[in-house]
Amino acid sequence: MLKGKLTLLLTILPFTWMVSGQFVFNNGDKILVILTLISLFTILFNYGLEPFKKNIKNNNYIYMLIILLFISVIYNAIYHSDIINVLSTSCIILYFLFIPSDFITNKILAYSTLIGSICAASFAFWQKNILHLDRAAWQLNAIPYATCCLILMIAAIMIGIIYKEKKEILFTSILSSLISFYALILCDTRGVLVAVFVIFLYLLFYVLSTKTSVNIKITIITVLVVITTIGVYSTRERLIHDTIQGFTQYEQGNDISNTGSRITMWKAGLLLIPQKPITGFGNNFEPAMTKLYQEKKIGAQIYNLKLLHFHNQFIDITVKYGVIGLLLLVLFLLFPFYLISQKQYSKESKLAILLLTLGVVISGLTDVPLEHKQVFVLYVVFIYMFLKKPYQIKA
Repeated sequence: MLKGKLTLLLTILPFTWMVSGQFVFNNGDKILVILTLISLFTILFNYGLEPFKKNIKNNNYIYMLIILLFISVIYNAIYHSDIINVLSTSCIILYFLFIPSDFITNKILAYSTLIGSICAASFAFWQKNILHLDRAAWQLNAIPYATCCLILMIAAIMIGIIYKEKKEILFTSILSSLISFYALILCDTRGVLVAVFVIFLYLLFYVLSTKTSVNIKITIITVLVVITTIGVYSTRERLIHDTIQGFTQYEQGNDISNTGSRITMWKAGLLLIPQKPITGFGNNFEPAMTKLYQEKKIGAQIYNLKLLHFHNQFIDITVKYGVIGLLLLVLFLLFPFYLISQKQYSKESKLAILLLTLGVVISGLTDVPLEHKQVFVLYVVFIYMFLKKPYQIKA
């Protein structure tokens, strides 16, 4: 019995880390490598290659990740920059190819999500309320961190909906979603908060259109309205006042505010794209930015920022990797919808994939969430789990 529990622990540890610790530490991907190697050794020792032989068959989402990984390696050789994080993606591919398909049960899924939510809230609370750091001074970038909280919240909500008949999982998922939402509020990030409200609005329509008891509908609607009200009230200064003030300043020619600087970044990115529309600049776009500045197409304020990205997922990837990169991004986001159209999936599983993708896309309008390995890992892992039919995930 002890051997069995130890085997289970070592086998699921990388999965739990993927949805918790890997986005709390800067070097979380390096720890993931170690945990994955330990897990793979455990799996091979106890189960041999049988799980791999089963998992390699008709695993289209993993095939897509392998193709993107191969393309990213090529781009790295040419541009010295990755389209996707090679280290983390390799761990995901190897782990889900070798792990026995019945190991990630719905309880493990729910409790791992809860651990991730607690980690997210603990880190944000420590940075904001204990260390009293400004959001820009957090040890981890608060914007992609907020996207991690968003993904956890969506996943927790959908796990609760899919497994609503199991009270333990339902309670765990409700707790996870509330904790994740609290962590997200602490991050105080406008672009992600907009995504939250869109998700809640979609869930509201889903509840109203679902055949269920009036009491359940009233309860869910009340919870959504209360949470939304709390969210808006808690972030009203930054979400509403700062945004309006930023637009006003931008119209007056001042682009130093968060809102104004983002608009200027988007403008700069759109000016760069026609210069290398097919292959892009890679990360070497600074000389082109200097030229824009010399031609007075961008101001000194935005030029002196020495941009690492353009605060828009779609503009940024097109600047760096051209139309080829943009097409790969669209393929990456839409491929799960192709997969669910080929087989019979429950309405709830389809909704989960839709909401996760919608959350990342909306967040990507003002940031580059998928460029951050922490967000990428969370998104890919949960998409992969929801692509598994519910009956394939054992109790």
